[in-house]
This record gives sequence, C-alpha cells and structure tokens, in this order.
Amino acid sequence: MRSILVVIAIICGWLTLAAEAQAQRWHSVETTGFTVFAEGSERRAVEVADNLEEFDSLLRRMTGAPAERSPTKLQVYLFSTGQFEEAFSYLGNNIAGVYVARSERIAAYSIFSPNSGLGSQDTLFHEYAHHFMYQYFNNAYPAWYIEGFAEVVSTAALGTQRVVIGRANEGRVRDLRGGAWIPMERLLTATPFQIDGSDRSMYYAQAWLFAHYLLLTPGANTQFLTYVRALRTGRDPMEAFQEGFGVTPEQMQSTLSLYLRGNPNAIALGRPAHVATPQMDVSTLPPSADRLMAISGRLFSGFIRDDDKATLLARIRQLAGPEPYDDFALLTVARAEIRLGSTETARSLLEPYLAIHTDSRDGLYLMGLAYLREADDAHGEPRTALLSQARRYLGRGYRLDGNHVPTLVRYAETYAGEPMDDATYENYVNILLLARQLAPQVGEISLNAAHVLLRAHRVREAIPILRALAYDPHAGSGAETTQRLLAEAEAELAGSRAN
Repeated sequence: MRSILVVIAIICGWLTLAAEAQAQRWHSVETTGFTVFAEGSERRAVEVADNLEEFDSLLRRMTGAPAERSPTKLQVYLFSTGQFEEAFSYLGNNIAGVYVARSERIAAYSIFSPNSGLGSQDTLFHEYAHHFMYQYFNNAYPAWYIEGFAEVVSTAALGTQRVVIGRANEGRVRDLRGGAWIPMERLLTATPFQIDGSDRSMYYAQAWLFAHYLLLTPGANTQFLTYVRALRTGRDPMEAFQEGFGVTPEQMQSTLSLYLRGNPNAIALGRPAHVATPQMDVSTLPPSADRLMAISGRLFSGFIRDDDKATLLARIRQLAGPEPYDDFALLTVARAEIRLGSTETARSLLEPYLAIHTDSRDGLYLMGLAYLREADDAHGEPRTALLSQARRYLGRGYRLDGNHVPTLVRYAETYAGEPMDDATYENYVNILLLARQLAPQVGEISLNAAHVLLRAHRVREAIPILRALAYDPHAGSGAETTQRLLAEAEAELAGSRAN
C-alpha cells in the first residue's frame, strides 16, 4: 500500500511539473490586425488582443480611417522587465515599451505583468497609435501632433457601456504645472530626438496638451486641418500655423496655459450597440521560445554593436540547445547566423528543413536572405549566381504570401544596382511601391521608394513620401537628409511648373 502511495505521489509530482512547464510556455494570439505573444497566460494574450482590436475600432471611429484592414499585422510582445532589458538594454531603465518599424519586423514591445494594470495598457495603446497613424495617415503630420495624439488616446478606458478618451496623464500634467515650458516655435518645428534632457519630457507634455485641446475644443480641429494642408504644400511652419489658427505661436501658448488651468476633462463615448467578437487563432509556441523569445527580440529589433556580435551569437546557440532544433530554435539560429555569423552555416541548417517544410515562408525567406548577404561580398559571375539563388527562394516565398514585407524588400534588393531591361525595372519599382503601401512606417522602405520615384522623374509621387519621412518624430538624424531631398524635389517640381 505504501508503495502505491509513493507511486501516486510521484505521478502527481510529474503532473504538477508538467502543468507548471505548460503554464510557462509562450502563446500567440492572431487577430485581423495583431499577433500578440505572451508567456505563461494564454488568457492574458487573448485579453490584450481583444483590447487592441477594440482600441483599433475606436481610432477608426475617431479618425474616419477606412474599415478595410491592412494585411500588415502589428506584432505585440508582452515581456517581463528582465526580458525587456535583455532585448533592449541600450534604451535605459525608464522605458516601458518601444515601437520598432523595420523591414524585418514591425512590432511593439511592452513590459507587461499581471499587476501592471492600466500603465502597461497605456504603453501598448501609445505604441499602437503610432502604428495606426503611420499605416493609415502617413502624410506629413507634424511631429508634435504624432506624439500628442498618441499621448491623448493612449489613456483610453474601454468600459462595457462607454469608452472614455482623454484621461489626464498625471505625469504630463505635473510637468506642465511645475516646469518651464519650451517655446511654442520649438514645439512646432522640432522632433523629440532634437530636444535633450528635461525639455524632452516637456515636449511630450505640451504635445499632449495641444492635441487634447484640438480634440475637445469646438472648431479647433478645423483650424488644425487648414494648418496641416498648408504644411503639405511646403509652406514655412510658422506661416502655415498662423494661416491655420489665425494666431501667433506665442498667443496659442497662452491659450493652452488657460486651457490647462481649466483642468481639461476626458470625454465619454457610448459603445456601439453590437460589437463583434474578433476572430482569434490561438497557438502554443515550441518549447525553445521560452528560452529564445527575448533574445530574438534583440536580434530582430535591437541595436547590436560589432563588438557584441560573437558573444550574442554564442548565447543564442547556447539557448537553442542541442540539435535537432524545434522550428522556433532552428529559424532563430539561422537568422542569427545570417546576421552575426556564417551564411553557409545558416544554409546548412535551412536546406534539410526546407526539404521537409517546402511551404515554410519564413524558411524560404531566410534561405534567400542568406544567399543575398553572401552576394554582398562577391563580384562578377559568383555574385550573379548568388543573386539568382536568392531570387529563386524569395520568389517561392512570394508565391506563398504576396504581402510578406521582408520578402518583397529583399527580392527588390537582389536587383538594386544590377542592369535591368525596361520590364524588369518596372517590376522592380512596383515591388518597392507595394512594400511601401504595406509598410509605410518603415523608413528604409519609404526612402528607397522615394529614391526610385525621383530617378524615374515621378517627383509628384515622391514628395508626399519625403514629407512624411521629414516629419517623422522618430527619424532622428535621418530627417535632415530627407528634408534636403524634399527641398530638392520641391524645387524640381516648381521648376517644371515654371517651364
């Protein structure tokens, strides 16, 4: 009898350990507009995905964005503090989330724990507001408004009967009431990355207040749209401002100071009577995701110094464990080899995998990328052969998913700088424009598309793209180059009109 009890206890222990292991697995929840990844709690991933879908509906209701959704889904990663620091240690200690738009991945990463509550939701909503605006309104909104709009809508409270918009951000209000405001002209013409120290916090605070004022003040939004239209025609920012609002920047700053003293209120909107539950596909990721998810975030979206590449590659290999790898580990290691190590090693991993998984879009993409990166260091016939192989795999991936942005971008890259006949060149341009249509928020894609349009003397099409890049608050030093190109394009257009 005692032996039976011991066996039962052991079995119960095994079952408990198995349940605990399963509870820590990573899950993905895919909806029409999002793929949410969360560790441990499938329910948490489902709740976040549902809230994001409802928030998307709210933004469409507020902005008049089209009901048709873009095929480009935002990937959302819910990290613990330690996981976020592993992926984005270079960002510092006071960052709770980040939005990264690159050719390889468009994603929002957020520190999200069961006890984090509305703070984590605000961060996710802020990052998605950026994604939403870039995806559907990627046409030269000033930097202060892009940030201010995200700040205002990020505090939305999604109730069962109503939705509350414009809740005050206590930190921003505290900054405004206790600190020295930056001059209004500075707010109107700078991006956050052009402002240092405490002034950057004030920039976000004033942007929030101004956007809040536009949302809740009758007639103000009409004035704002007049101002934006003037900006899009190339007017000087100060002239455009006075044309739109009918006051000087200094007068508007006084107006906003009075608005703040009046304790701006939130507004409540009734929820639509019938809100359809979004369709969701829930999956459990392979076990290696438990070890590799955070570091793969760094591989996709983080900054990696040359001195760190060998150490990072060794760490990824260690976390992947011994071969044979599961799918998540194999694709992560292959990507790491392409970026940090040996393209030949990556191909040796991918060849047997693709022999079995012939319809793996990601596997085909990585194989094409491996050949493309190998071609970077080749010349003459060897380079031509490598580019041809890259096109073969990327072309197969495109036939599986014609809206996969990385595949489109790298397929176009195989032709960059290569001799092309007219038909091939036209196809090359169309691929870049499709990639830009699918991912207008990715600066690399938009800039490449603008360059191609300028070379083809399609200046009218290039100028709106350049304007959006020039006003991007996250463009950093790249905005100066874009502003120069924009000025040259506008001068060329003006010259053609004069002739």
